[in-house]
Amino acid sequence: MTKNDPGVIFCKWAFLMGKRMEKTVYFDHAAATVPDAEVLALFEKESLRCYANAEAVHLLAYQARENLKRAAKRLSQALFGSEEYPVIWGNSATELFRVLASFPEFSSSSASKLEHPALLANLKNFTALELLSVMPDCSIRSGTLEKRYDLGCCHQVQSELGSFGHPGEFFRTSAFSCRAVDAVQAAGKLPLEKDADVWIISGVKLGSPGGAAMLLAPDGKWTEKLLKHAENVRHLDYALSRVSVPGMAALSFAVEKSCASMSENFRKVLEINQFIRRECRELGITTSLPESVETSPYILNLLLEKEESAVVVRALGMRNVFVASGSACSAESGKPSAALTALGFPAQKAYRALRLSFSAANSIEDAEIFLRELKNVLKNY
Repeated sequence: MTKNDPGVIFCKWAFLMGKRMEKTVYFDHAAATVPDAEVLALFEKESLRCYANAEAVHLLAYQARENLKRAAKRLSQALFGSEEYPVIWGNSATELFRVLASFPEFSSSSASKLEHPALLANLKNFTALELLSVMPDCSIRSGTLEKRYDLGCCHQVQSELGSFGHPGEFFRTSAFSCRAVDAVQAAGKLPLEKDADVWIISGVKLGSPGGAAMLLAPDGKWTEKLLKHAENVRHLDYALSRVSVPGMAALSFAVEKSCASMSENFRKVLEINQFIRRECRELGITTSLPESVETSPYILNLLLEKEESAVVVRALGMRNVFVASGSACSAESGKPSAALTALGFPAQKAYRALRLSFSAANSIEDAEIFLRELKNVLKNY
């Protein structure tokens, strides 16, 4: 019997299918989180109750618009303790980055090279863009204090490395007319930076089936104009998708749940993060960043000793363990981690970065399975 014999092929297939039926270990929550059962139940209920197009003129559309207003107030209250923060709804953070970057009164911007690729891609359309380099500890090099920019953008948590961007400190480096925080990896997990004008969050990072939101400072200089701009982008340019009312209700509920259990979730995820760090040191695997760099416990970026992470990611996937080699938005680009190359890592080293990202749905048992399967993959690499 050869390896190409149909019986052998069937046995291999049956074995792999059996593996698929074993416990799934999912450590890629920074890309998309496992949907929360209660959030999904609410989404289903709202889908059956509030299915009308909110932009129509009949009574059901009016009710849909009222539901959106309530969802916005709940979202604002959960994140900031106030119902007064206006909301621009979207289907993804990338879509809302595009809305912000297309605002006609903004022509100059400053951001660091560690910002999300989707944000940086949209900022390239600006007449003047200054991308600031970063230090090995992920701190952002100061801009020119005398220079003024229309828009300053800064992440609160870096999506690949988990490092803190410290938006408040960044915004003090120059005079920004509008200060925008990429809060995608922070919302519902950490208290948000409040000294800003714009915050962008994503539902799929929080157990919601979808949806995204841009929250605006109640008394912000650009708030009313940004709201009008988003309306034009949606209704005149058709570049912003129609709002899913059930989806935004689910997003708001997911944020409420996350914020209500923030401290408990933080402790649980920190325990998993620290456990994997300790065990990986025994395997000769280090963290990509020095241990002295403070990071969010929800993201752990490891540096493999000699193996390319993309190969390891695929091998772990065959064992029902799912991790990432970097940002999901650039996973198939064939390029090394943009975040690590921005920090000065040579390409060969950046290709060895393995990103784990957690949620409160994870457990120490998941971590133990991951470590066991990682050892097996590295042994057979």
